Amino acid sequence: MSQLIERGPTLSSHGRTAAQRSSAIGAAFLGGVTAAGLGLGALTVAVLLLWVASPYPDSGPSRALHLAADLWLLAHGGDLVRTTAHSGAPVAVTPLLLAVLPVWLLHRAARHALATSVDGPPVPAPAAGRAADPARTVAPRTLLGALLTGYLLIVAAALLYASDGRLQAEPLSVLLCVPATTAAILAGTAWRLLRHPGTELLPAKILQARSRAPRRLRAFLGGSPVAAARRGAVCRAAGAALGALLAAGGLLTLLSLGLHAGRVHHDLLQLAPDWAGRATVLLLCLALLPNAAVWGAAYGLGPGFTVGAGSTVAPLGTSAHPVLPQLPLLSGLPDAGPGNPLTWAVVVVPVAAGVLLARQVARSATAPDSPGAPWSWWPTACVAALGAGACGVVMAVLAGLAGGALGTGALAAFGPSWWRTGLATAAWTALTGIPVAVALRFWWLRAPRRETEAAGQEAAGQEATGPETGATKGGGGDAAAGADGADGKTGDDGEQNGAQNGAPHNSAPEDGGGLKQDSDGADALSALAAARCGAAAPGGGAGNGAPGHDAAADA
Repeated sequence: MSQLIERGPTLSSHGRTAAQRSSAIGAAFLGGVTAAGLGLGALTVAVLLLWVASPYPDSGPSRALHLAADLWLLAHGGDLVRTTAHSGAPVAVTPLLLAVLPVWLLHRAARHALATSVDGPPVPAPAAGRAADPARTVAPRTLLGALLTGYLLIVAAALLYASDGRLQAEPLSVLLCVPATTAAILAGTAWRLLRHPGTELLPAKILQARSRAPRRLRAFLGGSPVAAARRGAVCRAAGAALGALLAAGGLLTLLSLGLHAGRVHHDLLQLAPDWAGRATVLLLCLALLPNAAVWGAAYGLGPGFTVGAGSTVAPLGTSAHPVLPQLPLLSGLPDAGPGNPLTWAVVVVPVAAGVLLARQVARSATAPDSPGAPWSWWPTACVAALGAGACGVVMAVLAGLAGGALGTGALAAFGPSWWRTGLATAAWTALTGIPVAVALRFWWLRAPRRETEAAGQEAAGQEATGPETGATKGGGGDAAAGADGADGKTGDDGEQNGAQNGAPHNSAPEDGGGLKQDSDGADALSALAAARCGAAAPGGGAGNGAPGHDAAADA
């Protein structure tokens, strides 16, 4: 009986731990379902509002619901198929603005789920008599797996609902792209939030392979403060260059639309004669505006992009292209023909991106609070090269997502080439960023060094001239004492104070009489002034007719 009583609390604590683990896993699963439901619901509300505002709806609300599901799957990278009487035309251009919503929702759900996971490496076993914290016993991999399962459950339901109709989701593309996109977002969030960057998510075989990597690569991927600081510098530098490229691409797009404003306005009126249709077209252009910014960045980098039938739109020239849909964003394309100095001037875009990358790297290399700072030129160059490579990889991914097919035949290829854009990004930012980063590091470290050397030289000069100045001042004091020698003798302390303060010392006469000032007082004052300036005392004595140095010698 006593054994059963002793085992009772242990069994109940184990039961509570299992219940709390199940609760954490269930909460992560519901978080995935909620994130997917919120994203799908937001698009559904937007599409239904446009359907209600349309004065001539050609179908019921079921078509609007199908369109919302199609757009939600397209935002994850899945392809759509527009069926016609004879065949199907693919629609594979992902609106990047629509992709922001699922990315943000997944990031929030992953943050909430990881709040109950193990923070860092496994904690040591608790002391005897103390129970382990159940919130720290659920691995991040388990919680993220539950979240991914809940999210993909809604994806499967949406795919089944949107698999028929004139515009339907392509099943194979959705099954490949949507889980990969979701897992990449969750992995990136975990890598960012976990104290030790996501090593709990890697399988044991990958960890063993990492242990066989070169020493320098292991040091860069390690958990030391210096390695973490350099990884952060790589990410910040790549982000600065990528932001500059996308901002420049957006500005180029807006500039091109402004230069062809008449054609843009004409195509908008032809495509949508009523206000509801124009609002829908403008919302579609807004959703595709980040895609146009990527296309503009590819144009500034040099490779340009294609608008079907093997055409090329680049700074060096624009080739003839087939007839395009009357979409206002496509109305701003430059006319066919060779390039001109205005189009060649876009070379400033990648140069500016490389300079911003170099500035970020040099700032990290010379920051006083950066671990291991100041870095030598070799780590600075390596961090700049890795930042250029990371910027090229991200730009290649964005170029692949921003382009795609809008049909068959002449419209089978739209947008920039992902590998050309990524290679051009890495090459431009590396060729500009590496030498500029090294030069900025040298210049920013040279200025404090010059200030330190100047301060050292000034201190050394003061130490060297200090004793001589003191001796000169002492001589001046003696000269002043000699000038007042007719009135009496000045004490040694009075002479030292007079020399240090640079003022004439009036000594009391030995017979106790009052102070006597004769006509030679002006000569004594001039002798003091000359002594303070480091010059020799005037030749005239004060009272006894002896020169200044003789008076000092007599004293």
